[in-house]
Amino acid sequence: MGITLRQALQVEALHDAKVVAGHQGLDHSIRFVNIMEVPEVTKWMKGGELLVTSGFAIKDSSEDRRKLIYDLAAKGVAAFGIKLGQYFQKIPEDMLEYANEVGLPLIELPQDRPYMDFMVPIFENLINDQFARLKKSEEIHNRMLEIVLGGNGLSSVCHVLVELVGDPVLIVDGNGDLIASAWPSQTNGYNPEKYEEKVLIHLEKEKSQLFSLNPHRQHRFVLNMEENEQPLVVVRIDVNGSLNGFLVILETHRTFDRQDLMAVENASTIIALEFLKQRIVYETEKQIRVELLEDLISGNFRSEEDVIRRAGYLNFNLSARSVVFVISMDSMAEKGRLGIGQQLKSDFFQFVQRCFRDFSGGAMLLVKSDNITGLVRVPLRDDLAGLRIKMGELKTQAGAKWPELKLSVGVGRSIEALRLIKKSYEEALDALRITNFMFVDSSITFFQDLGAYSFLFEFEASSSMHNFFERTLGKVIAYDKQNNGELLKTMIHYFKCDCNLRVTAEQLYIHKNTVLYRVRKVEEITELSMSDPEHRFNLQLGLKLSQVLQSNHNKYV
Repeated sequence: MGITLRQALQVEALHDAKVVAGHQGLDHSIRFVNIMEVPEVTKWMKGGELLVTSGFAIKDSSEDRRKLIYDLAAKGVAAFGIKLGQYFQKIPEDMLEYANEVGLPLIELPQDRPYMDFMVPIFENLINDQFARLKKSEEIHNRMLEIVLGGNGLSSVCHVLVELVGDPVLIVDGNGDLIASAWPSQTNGYNPEKYEEKVLIHLEKEKSQLFSLNPHRQHRFVLNMEENEQPLVVVRIDVNGSLNGFLVILETHRTFDRQDLMAVENASTIIALEFLKQRIVYETEKQIRVELLEDLISGNFRSEEDVIRRAGYLNFNLSARSVVFVISMDSMAEKGRLGIGQQLKSDFFQFVQRCFRDFSGGAMLLVKSDNITGLVRVPLRDDLAGLRIKMGELKTQAGAKWPELKLSVGVGRSIEALRLIKKSYEEALDALRITNFMFVDSSITFFQDLGAYSFLFEFEASSSMHNFFERTLGKVIAYDKQNNGELLKTMIHYFKCDCNLRVTAEQLYIHKNTVLYRVRKVEEITELSMSDPEHRFNLQLGLKLSQVLQSNHNKYV
């Protein structure tokens, strides 16, 4: 609140006034005007005053003048004006020196000008300024109240705040991911999407400092970006004592004033309410989705009409073509521990939710052990093409965010009948098992791409299949178990490398002669020759059968 000294000097009665020292303080804020005639006046100063005097109390002593100047500066007085004529013909040089030293503006006032000639118009400006701020406060309050009552969400908060402060606004969640943003119509040459991405990257580097901020209070930061320094205002948003996100305003167009900061603090309250509402809705919907998806993938429902109705409450159309996927998480940084850390699991689940937020038809997700199971709709026109793209994006983004996290994805075939959702889920698990069996890291496997596997699973109960397996690969697996060997792993890579000894050795980080020894050992055990195409085919088929026959014993549930 207040006007600057620079603005006050525009009053007509002060046109002849001169700032003779302390010029660096021209932007000091004036909140009141007072007259001094006694030296003890400083004890009543509260800061922000324009103090004026004829100089009677300080006319005789340089030490009194020095002490007064220092005390006024320490109290935060905006400026000190001396009216010439009665006690001073000009302002003493020692006062100029002291005022310049402490940065207190010293004003030479015309001797023929009554105090009231400039005090009244300055008070009028102060009152008008206060009225304008109250009016602005009411406008901010009403605009934010409209958002709450209208239920327009965080995107509306961003757009309204941009109108009020004139700078880009970002709302970021506790993981540093962008939730909503808005920019002024004139972007001043910035590319909003690319610039936001850079800002988020640099905010991530400052996360420890951001986490320590006091909630719902504005804090100024300067991000040291590669090409420039970016000043910004950040407010930490807490709900029920826990961090939910941050409100970030980039000062790319103008520097904030007090009214802007008032708008920011109003907005932070609205954002906290919106976060709270979203959490309540999310927890409720999450429970409904988990129960519904559990019933669908287990086939545990009596009436199709009932599950269709339950899905309708979640705006999920079960009448459309759909598919089940399973994402397996394995933290390489936590080898030897049981499962994935709870915080990592929670963060990754939220990440997957955000990834599928814009997916056509939405997604139902649930966490089972260290897996995330999802049911998504797929348009008939492109079948699984869109899902392939989405899974690729998910894998790339997750790899950049959590380098220590190994991901494997299995995707079943798309189905139309509700009763077949369970089948698609089982196929996703089968695809996932084959991925891991074949020693492929961070792979995405679609059941329909499995070739021979896709129909071998149909005959897994066949006694002929079991007998064939025992005559071929069964002996190799038994040998590995008895001797803690790696014949099976070597065979998998040997066939993947088109039976090339050197390339196989490079992939396994062993000597070529070791690979040759293991290949000959397999030939000895199975009595099948790698040089015979028929024998080689039987061994390759045995590898596929080994995974199929293990499927009932190693379910990823």
